[in-house]
Amino acid sequence: MNYHPKALIFDMDDTLVATSALWREAEVRLLEEIGHTWSPEFAIQYKGMNALDVAATIHRLLRPKLSVQSSQEIMRNALLQAFENGSLKPMPGAEICIRAFTGILPLAVASGSPPPLIELALQRLEVRDAFSVLVSSETGARGKPSPDIFLAAAGELGVDPSRCLVVEDSLVGVQAARAAGMACFAIPSSSPTEIAQIATRTFPSLGDVTLEDVMSITR
Repeated sequence: MNYHPKALIFDMDDTLVATSALWREAEVRLLEEIGHTWSPEFAIQYKGMNALDVAATIHRLLRPKLSVQSSQEIMRNALLQAFENGSLKPMPGAEICIRAFTGILPLAVASGSPPPLIELALQRLEVRDAFSVLVSSETGARGKPSPDIFLAAAGELGVDPSRCLVVEDSLVGVQAARAAGMACFAIPSSSPTEIAQIATRTFPSLGDVTLEDVMSITR
């Protein structure tokens, strides 16, 4: 039967805002401190995680002399600097999608970026007013692929998790949404085969997502 979502929860990084270059800048900074070189093959192991979990994962994989806490501090500070100094642009179709659903359903952002960077990115794109709830996984005990951030967003929206639709780009994000018991539309930025196997649907861009697509989900 048809399943009618009562709220939309968007990931931000590389879903709404093109930030992969900024995250890479911060990752490169941390890896340089450790004496390791960035590569796409290495980065896929933590794609979609928040800054603290990225640093913790890098630390676990490389076992540097730096402590986990020092690694996290370097990563987070580098990310803050990259966002503040870098160019923030919408992902293809993001503005169309946000406009299409504003006023139709409550909208939230659930992101692995630090809270001030979520605010900064949405303000720069002039879409902050479209979202009634902003949640960072840094404020919870567990980041993606754990469902905590999406459950927190649903709680703040006052909507049952089973009636929320998540929009994501990363494998760990889709895994988190499904673990939260939510439907998930994905615009894959990596791991497209794995994402297609577990997402409710996949799309080429946010501009391809219509109200009909949202309201015709079957479960």
